[in-house]
Amino acid sequence: MKVVTFNIRCDIQPKSDDEFRKMISALPEGTLEKAPPQAKLRFPKGDGINAWSCRREKVVAKIKAERPEIIGFQELMPHMLAYMRENLPGYTFVGHGRDADFGGERPMVAVRNDLEILEFHCFWLSSTPDVPGSRFEIQSMCPRTCTVATVYLPESRKTVRVYDTHLDHLCGEAREAGLKQLLEVMRQDMEAHPLPVLLMGDFNASPDMPEMQPIYTDPLNLTDLTAETGHTFHGYGNPEDYIKIDYIFASHEFVPGHLSTALWDDCESGTYLSDHYPVCVELKGF
Repeated sequence: MKVVTFNIRCDIQPKSDDEFRKMISALPEGTLEKAPPQAKLRFPKGDGINAWSCRREKVVAKIKAERPEIIGFQELMPHMLAYMRENLPGYTFVGHGRDADFGGERPMVAVRNDLEILEFHCFWLSSTPDVPGSRFEIQSMCPRTCTVATVYLPESRKTVRVYDTHLDHLCGEAREAGLKQLLEVMRQDMEAHPLPVLLMGDFNASPDMPEMQPIYTDPLNLTDLTAETGHTFHGYGNPEDYIKIDYIFASHEFVPGHLSTALWDDCESGTYLSDHYPVCVELKGF
């Protein structure tokens, strides 16, 4: 079985100078100084040869060639999702946008159609997880969510639970709060219905950052199957931006069957699949 975490890079639409300045002025004081390298603010004029319109056919072709059973996407915008659904009919996408109206960017889980989705739900990383668009007071203006999917694997007759998320890009305290909330939800789910679990996504923090430490000491004892990848964010091949921030953590049931971890580092004439390398783990026994 192949499982992938894939920050697909939201396709930013051009904004006027006035709109951009308004966005910057709304950030809390000191936010930019504390931001990790991958959160550098840029004038949002699109990504040139790495715009979605230039990447989308390559993304679809790669997924069709690799045929992963489960993909955890981050940063899917509605128009990007529409293209993926149209061109990847062999997958079912579950999840919704992070905003109060369920729009905007969204972590989504895509499951190959020869598997069966038994249940899925989403919640916000906040003190009010069932309130659409809610967030921690200390974080950026962007709400954050987690999509949870319970998937039955007919070949092995096993069921797994997948958590896909995208932590805050500007505030370490918010990332830590979100991660602690995720771990508590996973513990509660495990007590109610024990299953092998995978936690994946863009955590916007390298393994040595303080906000990541809770996951390494949590009683769930999750294993980072992506520990040896090196950097996963590359800023479209810019060495100044290199950092590992994309992860797939697994419960103990997956560890003996962990065959390999690989980055999808495809690049053709300067065009990448994303500004993150998708990370693919291959597992046997599931």
